Amino acid sequence: MMKGIINGIIVVSLLAGCQTLTGTGYDVRPIQLSETVIIDQERADEAKIIVLSMEEVVEIKGVSDEDNIYLAPKVKHFDRFRLKKIRKQSHDAVKKRYPQATVHVSTDQKIFMELEKLEQELQKRTISEKRLKQKLKKLDEMMKG
Repeated sequence: MMKGIINGIIVVSLLAGCQTLTGTGYDVRPIQLSETVIIDQERADEAKIIVLSMEEVVEIKGVSDEDNIYLAPKVKHFDRFRLKKIRKQSHDAVKKRYPQATVHVSTDQKIFMELEKLEQELQKRTISEKRLKQKLKKLDEMMKG
């Protein structure tokens, strides 16, 4: 009898603890770069919206150049066990919208931070097209590992 009450209290405590996670709700919008930058980022902006619509993604950074779209979604902690599947779903969704583009998706935190820096440089107009291509080439090498 006593074991049943203790087990019931533990189960109720666990359920109450889980409820606080579901009530937080994420409302992070991607930075829209297409209107403020020298190099057109309309494809990257639309790709970010496509990937951010996925339930598992809470934030995203992304930059594009001529034929490439680089994306780095940040995933909810609980969904980090399914990173490979989330990367594939993200890639396929963006590729469906832009079949001629080469889509690069990474859930690596370092890539996320590098793309965040590039977004800020593009927004502040402190990066040239040539330097953007060099940084994206370096980023591509980092993604391949």
